[in-house]
Amino acid sequence: MDDDLIATGLDELEDIFYIFTPEGDFVEWNEQLPAVSGYAGEELDSMEPTELFSGGDQDAIEDAVDTVIDRGIRTAVQANLETKGGREIAYELSMSPLEPDDELEAIVGIGRDITDRLEQERRLQDMAQEIQELSMPVVEIWDGVILTTVVGSLDTQKAELLTEDLLDQIVSTEAAIALIDITEVAALDTATAQHLIDTINAVNLLGANVVITGISPEIAQTLVQLGVRLDDVETQSSLMEGLRVALAWQGVEFE
Repeated sequence: MDDDLIATGLDELEDIFYIFTPEGDFVEWNEQLPAVSGYAGEELDSMEPTELFSGGDQDAIEDAVDTVIDRGIRTAVQANLETKGGREIAYELSMSPLEPDDELEAIVGIGRDITDRLEQERRLQDMAQEIQELSMPVVEIWDGVILTTVVGSLDTQKAELLTEDLLDQIVSTEAAIALIDITEVAALDTATAQHLIDTINAVNLLGANVVITGISPEIAQTLVQLGVRLDDVETQSSLMEGLRVALAWQGVEFE
């Protein structure tokens, strides 16, 4: 394949791409690297790859490079690229050895900007934290998504109130998804498990899907011992992961 065609293809990448020697000298790069970093080609020629990254992440980059050199395997690392102007951009980097004759000749670095993804993660974590601090029993957290948090045990009276509130909210908000978080449920017995199943069935009868979050290993083991099966119910270990699933069902994309 024509080398110019390959170079053109690399320049079209949104990712940064560069090749450097084991000694730390740049050999080649695509147009994205100077465009993102702000360093001209002449400046990159006099730099080492680690200098592109913020001081706190340079050790991580060096460790990744050492792994490629010592073990000859592809290595991934997350680090902040620091532009010439001092701006930091979060990158997920992959470094791979180039060994044309079974001898390390150079290292290929490919970096993907994950700033937006990390921001989405932060917003999701903040949302999960805010929700956990809410005192309302059932709340609409997104268009078509409602949430309730079960604290302590779920006796018959609490279960009836919970089911009633959930069903009322599903009808009033036309919700398609009900998140039930049981992170604060310390222990689960047969009665509590049955109340939970009854609530799920009632929600399903209204045409809404249920996501159960906060199932700890201990509670999962208890459910198995009690013979309780949640095969048809989406379960997630944390509220944040449950939020991700529910919002994805509603068409909200997270990279």
